Amino acid sequence: MKGERSAADRVRHRYAPGASDVRLVTASFRTHHFVPHAHSEYAIAVIGRGVEAVRYRGADERVGAGGLLLLDAEVIHAGRPAVPQGWDYRVFYVPADLLAEIAGRRPTFPAATVQDPELAARLTRTHQSLEDEPGTSPLSAYEQLHHVLTLVLERHATRGRALPSETSWPAEIRRVQAYLAADIGRTPSLAELAEFAGMPRFTLLRAFRAVTTVTPHGYLLALRLRHAQQLLTAGHSVARAAADSGFYDQAHLHRHFRRTFAAAPGRFARAGRTRNDVQARPADEP
Repeated sequence: MKGERSAADRVRHRYAPGASDVRLVTASFRTHHFVPHAHSEYAIAVIGRGVEAVRYRGADERVGAGGLLLLDAEVIHAGRPAVPQGWDYRVFYVPADLLAEIAGRRPTFPAATVQDPELAARLTRTHQSLEDEPGTSPLSAYEQLHHVLTLVLERHATRGRALPSETSWPAEIRRVQAYLAADIGRTPSLAELAEFAGMPRFTLLRAFRAVTTVTPHGYLLALRLRHAQQLLTAGHSVARAAADSGFYDQAHLHRHFRRTFAAAPGRFARAGRTRNDVQARPADEP
């Protein structure tokens, strides 16, 4: 992070030159707890300080300084400080289609937490170069990204048997997911969802949570936040993102967006419009 560290949670977003869909995040968290959520991108992170606790694919993981955190796209996860000092990290958010293009397939990271000091150092240097050297040419930036992401894939991705995906989930749960996704602006009742799925209400609630790790309402909220993030990244206003994503108003979006992404939607929107460096205020500020 630039400047003096404070006790506050801070996060900075930037888009890599030459690969404008690759989002670079540098963050320092002391108290922030990420609620369960998913990204449309893969997340490749290097922990620089402290320890993060991650809930991922039904397991609790911890990753400390020098460790890597490798999260598949579209997988629900949550994070929090594992020590009182919290953690710092640098993250590459890589679109799924870009990583698949590099890999020649849709890759899977079988291990969420990895110890690979040499690769961690390479990732850190590349992240710093792309973030802190504004004179980097787009071609050079893309070549750096391609090289380091290829190393990540060669060492830690697999083309073997994939971990269970949504396509292997019970048909009733997939139908309810599709029902929720069809109209994210509406909040159906549990009784309505249960009738649609042909299941008792609380049986559906237990099954949905067992399969997805969140409740139907939590899943709907994740869909809304993802849609809002996409609109903001495309340069739309916070008001438009809130209205089109099913939030009551901008304050409603702000509250949930900040809890999930540790950044205010207004600053995320400016990052999307300008593709310039954005230094967020502490996560508890608007």
